[in-house]
Amino acid sequence: MTEVSVNEILQAESELKGDSRLVILLGSPEGIKGISKKLSALEGVIRIRKGSFIIHGFSEIHEAILESQKRVSFIKTREIPTVRTKLEDPYTERVYSLVSFSYNNPTAQQKKYVERLLRKTTGIRLRPGVILFPLLRSKEQRRILGSEDSRVLIDSIDFSKMVRENGGKALRWSRLKIVNCEGSSHVRHAVERTLHTDLSALEEKIRSLREHCKNPTTPIGKLKKNYTVLSRNFRRLKTKWMLAKKLWFYDAEKALKRTYNMLISTRRAISTVETLRTG
Repeated sequence: MTEVSVNEILQAESELKGDSRLVILLGSPEGIKGISKKLSALEGVIRIRKGSFIIHGFSEIHEAILESQKRVSFIKTREIPTVRTKLEDPYTERVYSLVSFSYNNPTAQQKKYVERLLRKTTGIRLRPGVILFPLLRSKEQRRILGSEDSRVLIDSIDFSKMVRENGGKALRWSRLKIVNCEGSSHVRHAVERTLHTDLSALEEKIRSLREHCKNPTTPIGKLKKNYTVLSRNFRRLKTKWMLAKKLWFYDAEKALKRTYNMLISTRRAISTVETLRTG
């Protein structure tokens, strides 16, 4: 059977309808191993990838197995509320798209490509290989993210397409709604973790550049070039996370300010080194 036909079968089996649920287990591979085995042994349960399952005919049996497991569970819905709609719980009552992706023996280049791609998306990481995206109405998407040809951030459709073009496998579901009570808090924590991951990686590079400033053999041109790259990366992340208020109901301004101050401090350090060297 060809890879294409296998993917087509999996896509058909993974469709959500009626009482089907998409369940994402949270936690380490070791922590979810036991429950994953129990779920996989039941009829009507399809394992998409590690920690991700489609459960057809969801019942009390499945609920009993999942009861003590941290997870986010979704069902298919139709209505997409507007961003301006005031909701008691914006995470539970909003609608999402979700992409599950994987690679067979990924190369270092593929891994790096995906990490860069993730930083350019509107999505957050629920677990490795599972990205959750806010789903907007067409008019709101154009208003918030810009027109398709000028859009800075990548949505779930483009993300799954680009993963496939990069040699990976991707399944996408849309019009999803959270159905388990604790799912809302888990999504918020995922937002915070994704922000921390995005900024901490950049901050580590900024600190490294500061250390290079102390090395008298490092050319000023190289320091400036590296700073320009980091500054450009920060602007991209700022674009993404300043939209988090509308997309994820999360204020990232304080965290962004800290990273910005580190960047400005490094720029001053480079200017000081240049002044001292030129006399």
